[in-house]
Amino acid sequence: MARVKSDMSLPRERLRLRHRLLPRTLFGRSLLIITVPVILLQVIVAFIFFDRHWESTSNRLVFALAAEISYIANQLQEAESSAERDKIAATASHSLGVTVVLSSSAQDISHQRADDPFARYSWFSVGPKLEEELDRRLDSPFVVRPYERDKWFVVDVQYAPGEVMSVLSHERRLVSSTTYIFILWLIGSAFILFSIAILFMRNQIRPILRLAVAAEKLGRGQDVPDFRPVGAMEIRKAAAAFIRMKERLRRQIEQRTLMLAGVSHDLRTPLTRMKLQAALALPGSDAEALKQDIAEMEQMVNGYLAFAKGEGDEPTSMADIAEIIQRVSANAARLGHTIHFDINGNPVDRRLLAKVRPVAIERAISNVVGNATTFGKNIWINAQYLDDDIEIIIDDDGPGILPADREVVFRPFYRLEKSRNKKTGGVGLGLSITQDIVHNHGGEIVLADSPRGGLRVILRLPV
Repeated sequence: MARVKSDMSLPRERLRLRHRLLPRTLFGRSLLIITVPVILLQVIVAFIFFDRHWESTSNRLVFALAAEISYIANQLQEAESSAERDKIAATASHSLGVTVVLSSSAQDISHQRADDPFARYSWFSVGPKLEEELDRRLDSPFVVRPYERDKWFVVDVQYAPGEVMSVLSHERRLVSSTTYIFILWLIGSAFILFSIAILFMRNQIRPILRLAVAAEKLGRGQDVPDFRPVGAMEIRKAAAAFIRMKERLRRQIEQRTLMLAGVSHDLRTPLTRMKLQAALALPGSDAEALKQDIAEMEQMVNGYLAFAKGEGDEPTSMADIAEIIQRVSANAARLGHTIHFDINGNPVDRRLLAKVRPVAIERAISNVVGNATTFGKNIWINAQYLDDDIEIIIDDDGPGILPADREVVFRPFYRLEKSRNKKTGGVGLGLSITQDIVHNHGGEIVLADSPRGGLRVILRLPV
């Protein structure tokens, strides 16, 4: 069984490794799709060039130079006088593009060793090819050595006992300049192609980024009035679908608001009459019970309308979350509650700035603090920057909420009968409204156990 699991884990490991190696952005992956074939093509072309063109060219150049040196050596061997040999050397220097120098040497050339003048061209095997060709053509000992001047070399040939012919030549007799031109052409064409690909891909990726930014703003409850479809046909279709979705959401919210406004009017009118009748009724237990029922119904209607209306038409603006927390804490302290707060904001001015709907965010924090003050004696508030978010942690020392109930408490009108009954007030909409506001800002709300003994509520709002 362990063997099966090990075999099944191999594809997963390869998949994770491939994901780590691949670029994460669409721009990077698209550029990789273009560059990899181009690089492979350049490598193949370069290999074919160096394997074929350089091989054939260098062989011809080596063959020609070795033939000239062999011809000069044979002519010198057949010459009968030093004057004739000097004439042959001068003619060869003038006609063949090399410099031939004759000298006498008591040392045997076959015992001399010299450095390879073509060491930097070792991958082209220029030196061994020249020596191989000279060895095939010459019966006399020879040696190929570097010259004092850069890119020059000397071939010493002992054409007769004690007589040495030194042939001085430039490297261009063996190394083709087209090699460097070809390399520069490869690099230049690749650079131009990559530049064009980068410009093209940036123009193609920009509409996708705009669509992602617009979706992010819409998720935070912000309006995107200047968004319009641009780019390729597929991206335009996605942008048009996004615009249609935005319009459907806007119409749905407007219809819900209009419907609730009508419900508010229809319900408030009979409630007002009932309140008037209860006020004119004779004092008694029945009248007081009726007044309490009417007040509770009115509270439930107001809570439901507040939840359904949500944040209304409040625009987003840059607000200081630290200032909102201080204001909520001051309001709770005036009601006699003990509030401890610690704000770790900007090091300069201690502010926590974020683009939000200030009134809605204050309402969300007030709901959480209100719940904490209802069920606990002490409240601790901590706020700070956390990566790209602002994290607000609210702790209390109340009874808390069981882990099994931490999901259902966000349902509208849901109340925990065991620990929070109707005598405490409220209609079970505080956390629902808070969750709705936080989610509309693109954030999240989490419930956990507090180290103070009660409930911990964590609000995260994107900066």
